[in-house]
Amino acid sequence: MNDTDQLFERVVKEGGKTAEEVREMIEKRKAATHGLLSDYGALYAVAKELGLGIATEKITLTKLSNIRPKAPFNVAGRVKNIFPLKEFQKKDGGTGKIASLIIADDSGEARLVLWDSNAETAGRVKRGDVVLLRNGYGKEGLGGSVEIQAGALSNIIVNPKISIDLPETKEEQIKIKDLARGMSSVNLLCRVSVYYPPVEFKRPDGSEGVRASFTGEDETGKVRVLLWGDAAKKELAPGDYVRMENAYTKESLARDIELHVGNKSMLSKTGEILKLAPLAQTQNLKISGIKPDMQGISLVVRVLRTYEPRAYSNGTLASIIVGDDSGTMRAVLWNEKSDIVNELSKGDAIRIKNAYAKKSQNGETEIHLGKYGEVIQNEDLDVASLQDIEKSLVNEKKIIDLQNDERHVRIRGKIADIDEGRKLLYMTCSNCNKRVQNAGDIWFCESCNGDVEPTSNLKISLSVEDETGSIRAVAFKESAEKILGLDMEEVMNIIGETQDEMEPIRQVKEGLIGKNITLTGRVKYSDYSDQLEYLVEEVDMLSKRQ
Repeated sequence: MNDTDQLFERVVKEGGKTAEEVREMIEKRKAATHGLLSDYGALYAVAKELGLGIATEKITLTKLSNIRPKAPFNVAGRVKNIFPLKEFQKKDGGTGKIASLIIADDSGEARLVLWDSNAETAGRVKRGDVVLLRNGYGKEGLGGSVEIQAGALSNIIVNPKISIDLPETKEEQIKIKDLARGMSSVNLLCRVSVYYPPVEFKRPDGSEGVRASFTGEDETGKVRVLLWGDAAKKELAPGDYVRMENAYTKESLARDIELHVGNKSMLSKTGEILKLAPLAQTQNLKISGIKPDMQGISLVVRVLRTYEPRAYSNGTLASIIVGDDSGTMRAVLWNEKSDIVNELSKGDAIRIKNAYAKKSQNGETEIHLGKYGEVIQNEDLDVASLQDIEKSLVNEKKIIDLQNDERHVRIRGKIADIDEGRKLLYMTCSNCNKRVQNAGDIWFCESCNGDVEPTSNLKISLSVEDETGSIRAVAFKESAEKILGLDMEEVMNIIGETQDEMEPIRQVKEGLIGKNITLTGRVKYSDYSDQLEYLVEEVDMLSKRQ
C-alpha cells in the first residue's frame, strides 16, 4: 500500500468523512489549482483541513454565544438534539438536502444547519458526540436567534482527535403533568395508548399536508399528541414507546394542552419503557359511561332511529340514535361513513369501534365516527332486545307530571297551536355543526374561530296539550320536517318564492291544529320563557283528529 493509500485510509477513519466525501474534497482541491496539485498533495491538504497529522496547529474557536450574522467562524459543540436529513426541491430543479443539530458549549447552545453534503452528518452523530465545524457562518434565524450554517465551503469533523473542553449533555426530559402552554422545546418519553393514522388535509394556501395523532401516557398522566409532516408517516401502534425531542405545546379549542411534533421536532420509537400497567384490551362501554372528549370508544348497541345523509361544505353526514339498557345517544357519521345509514334499520344490533365523543350544540354528549371509525353489522352481539331497550328507557307521562331534566319521556296529545312569532330557520356551521353568528356579510363560527359557510336548519315551536295541561314543544331538523310535512328543500322554495320566512308555517298551520301527535324527548327548564319546555327527539304524527 503506497503513502497516498495509507493517508487516504487515515483521513477516512479519523476525519469523520466517508470515502466518497474525501474523494470529492480531493477533486475540489485539485480543481482549485487547475490540476497543478498531485493526488498526494491534494489529500495532504484535505488531511490538514480536517485537523489530522498537524499536532502543532492551533484552531481558534468562537464561543457559541459570540456567533454573529454574516461572519465566518470555527466552532465546536456537543450534540444535544438531532433533526434528520430532509430533501427539498431547489429553484433550479435540483434536489437539495438539509439537516440540523442543536450543539452546546460552556457559553450556551445554538442550531447548526447542515446543507447538502454536510447534511449527511446528521445520520452519523448521536447525542453527546462532539462536532468541530470549520468555516461556518452566522445567519439570523427565526425569532431573532442566530444560527450557524454549514455550507459548501464548511468542514465538519465528528469527535475530533484534538482536545476540546465541552460540558457533558444532560437530558432535559419532562413529564406529562408538567406540560404547560407555550413550551417550545419539549423532550418527552411516553407510551402510545390510542393511535389515529395519517389523514391528508389542505392548508389555507391550497397546499396539501398530512397529520396523525395519538394519546400518549406516562406515569403522571395523558396528553393528545399531534404529528405533522414526516412525523405523521411514522408507523405507530398502541403499546409502542416513543421519544419526542423539540416538540412544542399548544392550546386546543377545548382549552386543553396538546403536544405537537412538527418539522423541527424528532419522533422515534424506543426500547425504553415506563412503569405503566399493561394496556387494557378494548372493552365495550355502556352509553351511560360515555363522557365528552373520550376517544377510541367501542360499544354494542341497537339502532333506534336513522336520519338520512345530508350535505355539508366538506362532504356528507348522517346520524342515528342508538341505545342499550343504560340509555340512548346520537351517533354522527361523517363523509364515507354516512352511507352506512342506508343499510341500517330500526332494531339492528351494531358494534361501533374507534368513535370519539363531544358535546353537541345543545350541550348533549354525542359520539362521532370519522375516517377510522367502524360500524359492524350482522354479528351475534350481546345486547338487549329493542323491546326491552324501549321499555326500559321510555317513560310515558301526562303533561302535568313532567319534571325538569327528565329524559326519554313520551307524551301523547294534540297540536293546540303553532308559534308564528319565532324564527323557522337557524344557521349552523357546515364544518362542526354548531350555531353560527351573523357578523354583517359573513357568518362567524366561534368553535372554528373563523367565517364559514352556514347550513340552514328548521326549528318549529308548537303547543301540545292533553287532558291534564299543555306544554311548549320545540322540534329541530328532521323532527320539524315531519311535523310540518315539508322537507328542507320545500321550505326553502316557499320562502324563496314569497320572501317570507314564516309562510311555510302559515300554509300548513290550519291542517295541523287539533292533529293527534306522539312525541318522545326530554324536558328542560327555559330561562327565556320561565317555564318547562319539551325538546322533541322523535315524532309520530297521527292522521286522525280528536
